[in-house]
Amino acid sequence: MKHVLKTNRDGSEQILIGKVIWKEKPARKRDRRIEWQFSLETLRLREIEAVIRSRHGNGIPDPAGTDDVDSCHAYLRAVAMTPGAQDLVSWAKVWAPWANPTDLDEIGGQRERRKRMIGADAVAKLLFVTMDERTALGLKTIGACDRSTEDRKKLARDTKRARDRAAKEKARREEGRVARASYEAESISRLKPWLAEGISRRTWERRRDASLSRVEEEGKGDTPASKPDMPLSVQHTIGQSRVAGLVVGLGDHPPAELQEAAPHGSCDMSGGQAA
Repeated sequence: MKHVLKTNRDGSEQILIGKVIWKEKPARKRDRRIEWQFSLETLRLREIEAVIRSRHGNGIPDPAGTDDVDSCHAYLRAVAMTPGAQDLVSWAKVWAPWANPTDLDEIGGQRERRKRMIGADAVAKLLFVTMDERTALGLKTIGACDRSTEDRKKLARDTKRARDRAAKEKARREEGRVARASYEAESISRLKPWLAEGISRRTWERRRDASLSRVEEEGKGDTPASKPDMPLSVQHTIGQSRVAGLVVGLGDHPPAELQEAAPHGSCDMSGGQAA
């Protein structure tokens, strides 16, 4: 008999063979990620709770008999001016159980007149959230009372630029590249070895290039040793003659007096030989 897969609305699955349940898969315990929708209001509410938890612990302290009534009620106003989030009365039962129902009705009435929650800078000024506290808690929907929006954006760009620069430098070090500071510390422009020799940089570089391009040849005397079975070139022979003092003058050609002159006319011939 062929089995049938049955899927229920709660997510559970059953494999039926006829009317007999052969296998059963229970419903999932949590919703799938695709079914979850992001809510900016809920995130604002969670960040307000993070500020309260950081400052006071697990709840807003009772301001009765103190001068902190306005500052404690500011948390309630911030929640009330976040429409679409949790109801103020139910939220106050957990975070401010001391709150008077009359005060909650008065503060909660501000929500009915609002369609959107207040801005990030406004709630930051209401709760006195500084830039250091915002950075420490990682707040996103709450601004800073001591920094403007433009300053925060500029700081975020600088922070990202520094983080990217550090990541690229780490990648270069892993590839084995030398740091620029180390390279410049050992560079010729910084060491300036020509000053120790008392010459100019141009002279020092010319001497260095000449020493690097010099070809050393082993031989006896002034005549370099030639490779076996390899005839010497004409220029090499003339160069040896010039070194030995046999050829003087400029250029690669010997003077005219050392060249054999060809006979001209009959006066230069004597018995068929040149005079």
